[in-house]
Amino acid sequence: MTTAFGGRSAPINTRHRPKVADPERKLAIPSRRSAPQSRSSTVSGVQDASRQSTAASQEINRREAILATGGILAASACQPSSSLATQQQGVSKGSEDLSQSLEARVQEFTLSNGLHFIVLERSIAPIVSCHTYADVGAFDEVDGQTGIAHLLEHMAFKGSPRIGTKDYAKEAPILGALDEVFYGMKEAEASGRVALAQKLNDQMQKLEEQAAAFSIPNEFGATLSQAGAAGLNATTSHDATRYFMAMPANKLELWFALEAERFRAPVFRELYSEKRVVFEERRMRVDDSPMGKFQESFAAQAMTNNYRRPVIGYPADLALLGRREVQSFFNEHYGPQRLSIAVVGDVHVDVVQKLAEKYFGGWQSMSSLPQAGSPSDTEPLPRPEGGSRHFEQGSKAGPLLMQAYYRPSMTSKDAVLLDIICDLLSGSRTSRLYTQLVETGQAYHANAVPSYPGEKHPNALVLFGQPSSGVSLQTLDKAFQKETQGLIHRGPSAKEMARIKKATKLTLVDGIRSNTNMASALCSYHVNAGSWKKLLSDLEQVDQLTAADVQAVAAATFHEDNLYTGYMLKEDPVTGKRSSTV
Repeated sequence: MTTAFGGRSAPINTRHRPKVADPERKLAIPSRRSAPQSRSSTVSGVQDASRQSTAASQEINRREAILATGGILAASACQPSSSLATQQQGVSKGSEDLSQSLEARVQEFTLSNGLHFIVLERSIAPIVSCHTYADVGAFDEVDGQTGIAHLLEHMAFKGSPRIGTKDYAKEAPILGALDEVFYGMKEAEASGRVALAQKLNDQMQKLEEQAAAFSIPNEFGATLSQAGAAGLNATTSHDATRYFMAMPANKLELWFALEAERFRAPVFRELYSEKRVVFEERRMRVDDSPMGKFQESFAAQAMTNNYRRPVIGYPADLALLGRREVQSFFNEHYGPQRLSIAVVGDVHVDVVQKLAEKYFGGWQSMSSLPQAGSPSDTEPLPRPEGGSRHFEQGSKAGPLLMQAYYRPSMTSKDAVLLDIICDLLSGSRTSRLYTQLVETGQAYHANAVPSYPGEKHPNALVLFGQPSSGVSLQTLDKAFQKETQGLIHRGPSAKEMARIKKATKLTLVDGIRSNTNMASALCSYHVNAGSWKKLLSDLEQVDQLTAADVQAVAAATFHEDNLYTGYMLKEDPVTGKRSSTV
């Protein structure tokens, strides 16, 4: 990710844009000449260049997707008028049109094995987008196996006994021998037998070379690409793993055949070489990144649930992962009842259902986990009890301030309001943090992120910013709190509420017209809210929000007992002396 720090410039409202795919949900720090952002942005770090180039436009946050979705028809309903009331009526009419349109066009069915499909026919062009949503992410890992969900995302592109190999009958014994040598090497390392460990490591390298002679790298992706597929990629977060692409509608059966193959009969070839790719990925994102180090440390201190751990995993855990652990995690979390698939584009539901039964119907789960669905809404906030709620770390890239206010998951009745609060604080040039802190010269940038580092489980609303030259972190800290307290005591004005409601529904209309983004939104709502139709009620809730609603949720969120602060101090690389100012 870009970690250039710096100066004042106008913010861009990115809260309803598709997010850049990334195994780590990080806060983007704008440069001195770039615009600050109000929602986290990241840099893709997927396993190869063919997948890397398309990630930026494919994954979309559940709530930002639907808030933008509302703009499709709301925009057409809003005619130019000097009357605010007339405009608001147009937006409401757009929501009604959206509801009627989607209700009529979205079709669903579930196979007997629990695999759920959502189909939206859009015959604008002979293209179809397919989105496979696995209800598993880094949050579901056990201690000691961090990074395994992200590693599995990489491995899902390695093929099957029929794809990605020249001769699986000859390849399979070598893969088995690789595993035995790997676990033997780890036992030798644990017992201090250095010479034996080195001997086994050398043996592994030879076996990897032998296995490579039988593999066909990226045959899965190449087969789809040759058929016209575009945007083939995947992302892993704390909350989910997503696989997606778009291709000519007349090639849909090819996608079904390959997608079923990789989930029903995966072969985790190139596992140990892929681990080296992940280690390099971690080096770039965390170990060599001042912001990456700080965020990893901050989350570990500030969060008490599994959001405290990095998606990419800890090095010690990654080093111990072998095929047994990967296969076990896959068997437990990748059964058909844990997957949801959306197909959007020039296709009819009858065709999709026929292909689904043909390729996925005979798949039986090895998992004991229940049907994919939203987590309990009674999970406690991940707030540390007792001790200090303040964290400091030195860095040559400092200073930087982070304030984490604990909040419930995205299924909470207050989730939409928390998004609106972040828009009020940092969603535009007229937002409070920008006008009061950036324009006045107190901060180079000041932004709000409604859900960090995930949103499926209780998490944190985060405010972060970099003080201007001569301004201390302590001063910026107090300035942030002054703005949040102002929202509680004075509330948003009528003008602010009107702006936010309109922006919520009308932003990025063009982006959400994408079949891929719509497929993502349908899957995400189905899994995390119980039904894609919840997106419609969220839109209705935005229409009904009042300033008093905002004040009430702000008061419940922005208070000292609910706050954890983090200071990234400026550290002199020679003397080690730390400072809270530039």
